[in-house]
Amino acid sequence: MGNNQSYKNRALASLEGKWTNGIIAAVIYLLITGCVGQAGSIMFDGITGYGVSGFWWLLCMPLEWGFTVYFLNLIRNEDIAYERVFDGYKDFIRVGLAEFLICVCVIIGCILLIIPGIILSLMFSQTEYIMKDDPQISAADAMKKSAEMMQGHKMELFWLLLSFIGWGILCVLTFGFGFIFLLPYMSSALSHFYEDLKAENA
Repeated sequence: MGNNQSYKNRALASLEGKWTNGIIAAVIYLLITGCVGQAGSIMFDGITGYGVSGFWWLLCMPLEWGFTVYFLNLIRNEDIAYERVFDGYKDFIRVGLAEFLICVCVIIGCILLIIPGIILSLMFSQTEYIMKDDPQISAADAMKKSAEMMQGHKMELFWLLLSFIGWGILCVLTFGFGFIFLLPYMSSALSHFYEDLKAENA
């Protein structure tokens, strides 16, 4: 396994000549998950508004998967056509179930004093990549495999994620505009983390 800086350097190297692809993928993702969802909740008040937001959140789960594995394709020099961001909808039930189960586990963990939620989030962090590499694996088995792969590596991933906090603050100061650059950078680094983890568990 590498260190934080090595993953960041490898991410930048992978994005060289592909920043436009990464930025457009981030814009698509942010517009659909954020702007459209927010517009729906504004249009409807009260319980209806929460219902619309909840439905949109469920509908966007496969998009979350597609955006994550898009950058696995990118660092592997595979197909990064923009429609790849929507690949999760080709396997809606399996992918949607995995994303839903992870969210439920993390939410329950957060209710139990936050830290368990963080631990569960780290445990299941590789599920999306695993499902990308194994189209036949079930959601539950992918989550189990992720937990096994992350044994002894949760703190490494935690510190890698934390190392981006400064960039996150800068993005907030730019009224969110900076996230179209940060998301490709961060997602590529996390994809390289998975590649090392996969190689270690081969």
